[in-house]
Amino acid sequence: MKQLEKIDEIGRGGFGIVDRVKDPAESLFARKTFHPSPSIPITAHDQLRKRFKREVSIQAELGGREILPVLFSDLNTAIPWFVMPLASKTYEQQIADDKASGSVDIDAIADILNALEYLHDLGYVHRDLNPKNVLYHEDHWKLSDLGAILPPSGQTVTLTEDTVIYTERYCAPEQRSEFHNAKSSADVYSFGCILHDIFGRGQRTPYARQTADGKIGMLIEKCTELKPERRPSIKVLRGMLLDTLVEIGGHCKISDEKSEEWLQKLGSIDTWNDDDFGDFARFFSQLDITERTEGHENVYVYSLSTPFLTRLHSEVLVKIMKRGDGVASAVIDKYCDWARTTEFEFHFSDTVCGCLAAVFDAGEIATKAIAMTALIALGETHNRFYIMRSLLRRCKTDNLTSEVAKRLEIEIRTEEMEHQFKRCVEVTEWKLQELHPDLAKLCA
Repeated sequence: MKQLEKIDEIGRGGFGIVDRVKDPAESLFARKTFHPSPSIPITAHDQLRKRFKREVSIQAELGGREILPVLFSDLNTAIPWFVMPLASKTYEQQIADDKASGSVDIDAIADILNALEYLHDLGYVHRDLNPKNVLYHEDHWKLSDLGAILPPSGQTVTLTEDTVIYTERYCAPEQRSEFHNAKSSADVYSFGCILHDIFGRGQRTPYARQTADGKIGMLIEKCTELKPERRPSIKVLRGMLLDTLVEIGGHCKISDEKSEEWLQKLGSIDTWNDDDFGDFARFFSQLDITERTEGHENVYVYSLSTPFLTRLHSEVLVKIMKRGDGVASAVIDKYCDWARTTEFEFHFSDTVCGCLAAVFDAGEIATKAIAMTALIALGETHNRFYIMRSLLRRCKTDNLTSEVAKRLEIEIRTEEMEHQFKRCVEVTEWKLQELHPDLAKLCA
């Protein structure tokens, strides 16, 4: 165990104190030590110590790209502690920077969404999501302080913004009375409060429905619905939110009158007849997937590429695909080709991933194959864990028939993408035994 020297205290969260420490080599770390608030009676400390150990174990298991890792710990001492990497900033600081610059870091928001979905998919609920618990480490925003303290039975807790139980300004209404029964929707409420920090005005009333000006305000209202069941899941929220952020930032502006006209028509696609689909197919066939928004032809901000395609939502693609005719094939093929060959900003690659995943889930066997190869290319070229995990979940034995698995194997081999698929498995440390055998052998 390394000998660590305390430099200073950098925070208090849950029932611990976080110190900046250094080892003999002068390397810096963050050490969290069990230290219940004086407001909590000593009789509850044994219970809290057990919870502290449980949370450290969970963070050690999940730590990596989405969750701040645990480097080492001593949980058997009288005063347990653990050590994490020292983050370069908190999201609270990033919000201040964004407001000062007048530009929101969309990739940061995408990272938070991905980390929450990762937790929720595994059945965990953070319960104390706030900007101080989101930390920047190794070029990614990661969650820390997993799981807030469960108040001792029968204890009355006076809530303040800096309470050791949870942070009131970000706490969902239902957590006041049933904290231990909080669902993932409670994290969505907290995330809505973070959005309010960025886009809202004035002070926020705790436990209330929040809002802000413009389209983003509508999404904040949905995230902070008083009834948990009315809040969107992270999966549903991601596409709507990232699309809105890109749009209000002035990106993906469509200057072509014909493209704008078709975007409007897509809103009523359920009423289209065969002639409408034929006209759309002719328009779509002329799109240039190498197009760039004017002024951004030679920069890395490729999420601005092909403005019409950036505005296509997964629901529209699925509706077109379900026609099962030549129009559907042409549209899906071109969209997947665009997804495979274009470099996107991280936040927008997540949106494209959502569209490809929807096409895979709703498509027939041939469509699944082309969508899967697009997902592999997108995930591997962007080195994006969220995308890699999304495609690998769909390759699990329980999610594929033998017929589909064999077709995917043939498609990957034909496209000579075995190396890219294998890299997705290796980078995410995915367990080969979870993959369908026909796909697992591609990694041999």
